[in-house]
Amino acid sequence: MTRYRNAEDLRKAGIISPETALRVRAAGVRTKVITDLVCQRLSAGLSQKDVARRMDRTQSWVSKFEDRLDAELTLGDIQAYCQAIAGGLALEFGRRDRTAA
Repeated sequence: MTRYRNAEDLRKAGIISPETALRVRAAGVRTKVITDLVCQRLSAGLSQKDVARRMDRTQSWVSKFEDRLDAELTLGDIQAYCQAIAGGLALEFGRRDRTAA
């Protein structure tokens, strides 16, 4: 199964247009989480309809979920989406060690 890591991988595979890839790159960090989730869905070979069925939602809901900015996502929706694509959700809180080596 092919693994897609980012919008450029999706563009190279012909899944998204060059214009869409540019829009995703322009959005930058505002869509990092959702971009990673969509890449995982596609890597799993799942369509939006497959995910919708597993979440007991409509394909339209999944499409709108995947079109959101990261700041608009809820943890509950992310968790349900992750379960639908047979993934897990792990959160890490705390300070990063910023000492120079």
